[in-house]
Amino acid sequence: MARIFIGVAWPYANGPFHIGHLAGAYLPGDIFARFHRLRGDEVLLVSGSDMHGTPTLVRAEKEGTTPLAIAEKYHGVNKAAFERLGFTFDLYTSTHTIVHERTVQELFLKLLEGRYIARRTAEGAYCPQHRRFLPDRYLVGTCPNCGFENARGDECDNCGRPLEPNQLGNPKCALCGTPAEFRASEHFYLELDRLQEKLTEYLSLQKHWRPGTLRVAENFLKEGLHPTPITRDLDWGVPIPLDGYDAKRFYVWFDAVSGYLSASKEWAIRSGRPDAWQAYWDAREPVRQYYFVGKDNKFFHTVIWPGILLGVGGLQLPYDVPANEWLLVEGRKVSKTRTEDADAFIPSLLANYPPDVIRFYAALLAPQNHDTELDWDEFRKLREEILANQYGNLVQRTLVLTRDRYGGKVPTPPEGWSPEGATGVGERIRGAHAKISEEYEKVHLKEALDLALEEVREANRRFHEARPWQAAEADRDRILYETLWRLKALATWLAPVLPFSSAEVFRMLGYEGPPGPGEWDVALAPVPAGQSLGPVRPLFPREDSAAAPVAPPQAPPDGWPPLAACAGLVRSVAEHPSADKLYVLEVDIGASAPRTVVAGLRSSYTKEALQGRSVLLLANLAERTIRRITSQGMVLCAEADDRAILLSPPDGTPPGTFLEHRSAADRTITYEEFSATSLAVGRVAGPAGEGRVRVELGGADVEAEGPWAPGSWVVVRRGLETGGKVELLAFAPGRGPQPSEPVAPGAKVR
Repeated sequence: MARIFIGVAWPYANGPFHIGHLAGAYLPGDIFARFHRLRGDEVLLVSGSDMHGTPTLVRAEKEGTTPLAIAEKYHGVNKAAFERLGFTFDLYTSTHTIVHERTVQELFLKLLEGRYIARRTAEGAYCPQHRRFLPDRYLVGTCPNCGFENARGDECDNCGRPLEPNQLGNPKCALCGTPAEFRASEHFYLELDRLQEKLTEYLSLQKHWRPGTLRVAENFLKEGLHPTPITRDLDWGVPIPLDGYDAKRFYVWFDAVSGYLSASKEWAIRSGRPDAWQAYWDAREPVRQYYFVGKDNKFFHTVIWPGILLGVGGLQLPYDVPANEWLLVEGRKVSKTRTEDADAFIPSLLANYPPDVIRFYAALLAPQNHDTELDWDEFRKLREEILANQYGNLVQRTLVLTRDRYGGKVPTPPEGWSPEGATGVGERIRGAHAKISEEYEKVHLKEALDLALEEVREANRRFHEARPWQAAEADRDRILYETLWRLKALATWLAPVLPFSSAEVFRMLGYEGPPGPGEWDVALAPVPAGQSLGPVRPLFPREDSAAAPVAPPQAPPDGWPPLAACAGLVRSVAEHPSADKLYVLEVDIGASAPRTVVAGLRSSYTKEALQGRSVLLLANLAERTIRRITSQGMVLCAEADDRAILLSPPDGTPPGTFLEHRSAADRTITYEEFSATSLAVGRVAGPAGEGRVRVELGGADVEAEGPWAPGSWVVVRRGLETGGKVELLAFAPGRGPQPSEPVAPGAKVR
């Protein structure tokens, strides 16, 4: 059992937070905490409202009220929204508490005693119209780094660089537009230059950080650290604990980052164990600290906060700062101050969508390694395509069939059944569990979710292929027993992201509730035979439909959907602007216009390796919008461990040449129909009688018709839905698509 401290960035208490905040910093922290609790680890998750930020002052001035009134209002709004979203904070507090004030002042005095803080006189921005010094957010001007004309006095919203007021070009008062003057004022400075050596040594050990986050910190060190002010001319915030500074308060970034420590102390006091915070903060304790923040917080959490902790001494340093990038709307940051972004505010979303739907999109879209575009059409489509059509329908079809055929009890698998049998369900679940656990542990949260969703698709493929509503009794017993096990595993793996629906799946499976602390490995055990199911309800009911049971899909007349696959030639390759694993390909298919295809090949092929490549394109797949780009088909590949191996048409096959079996190529098929099709690569082993050949499929050989030469690679389509029928897909007899690199016979085609 490990001890884990998780700090989540503190939102300004000047308005409701939005989906950009949720995807960028807040939700990843809760997902990570939920995973570690399920693993049985000791977790402390804290955050709170930043009440002393100048955005709160600006809002109060605009509304003609006090900063405290604004701060308390939006602290309540955001705290309620977090609760509705299912966040598991051990404490969600604010910077306007006695514990916080004392903690900030104690840190200041220790740093002052250690000579890491010094007094300096510098010129501050002053508005002659208002006759006062301007807080940073009351000052706007041109960013010296990127030229953005509406940068603030503390940072640039465009490039994310922290700024000092005197660095702005054409500085002016944000309230009245009057050009700012600069007048002398004494302030306290954190002597970061004296901490540079310690920070350099600390950062040299953080090779596990995300490259973009580590690069930001290293760049600041490379440029050389300078003393940075930690006080401002304000009357709102934590007071300076020295005489003669009544008109000054601590700068928000010294104030807010100290909140992680003060919240831990407050949690300990509230829990009746005042010293319990030390288990998470004493440098001698075996604990890992994680800080989930956004792009514009990297500097403060990788340099400023570690610098403060190093200066004080004896306290834990951040183990990881898994900072995300920005969520954009039409190329700009979502903002809580723009009325046109109101639909993205969390209270507005909660009024229209269940919490798990919001959590799912934010987790799937999370800008983990680059800025990502928010797309409302994609939001709605993903809810239908993945949550309702794939996951929800699988849950309901399985449970309804079990309820109707077995009186609401889990069937007993047939005699001689073993999880290590031909279906390999036990091995599959163990392998997926290990991979998903590893990705969660590494804070690769998007990757963990992707793996879990791949298991949703795998479970659907198995279920569709087996068609238990048509199967013999013994086969139906096995299929449903295994699928119920898969549902239990899926609900466990998805629980950190989808806590409400996962709890519902467990209740429908007959459990009293979802897995609790230390029960992550329940995914590895099947649902007990004979266990009574709970009431079955749609997991993600559609907005426009009643909550009625979903009937099993009807097979097309010939038993499976048509696959209009043709030879294509890759004309261009570009990285998808909003997804790490995707390319955008332009594929030439002959006479018709080139197809735009979004393909998940970045982990398997370089752009150069794909350029000019012959591929096999599924051309009658319905168009799908994937991260704002419409994909007009699918490049077919064989699965080989963690790689996708392209299927290549025979040499000399012109682009646009279709496989000969194209019986209904004019009918488009859905992704779900394609997923229900069992495709694999096979190798012809030799003749099997007149006009027939035997095809190797990795221990499950089949026979098929056709004049195929031994050693030829083929693509095989088969399934119980066609009474065991096997079809070899080919351009012409003896000329079938084949993997472009060695793979094992039986490798799946997707």
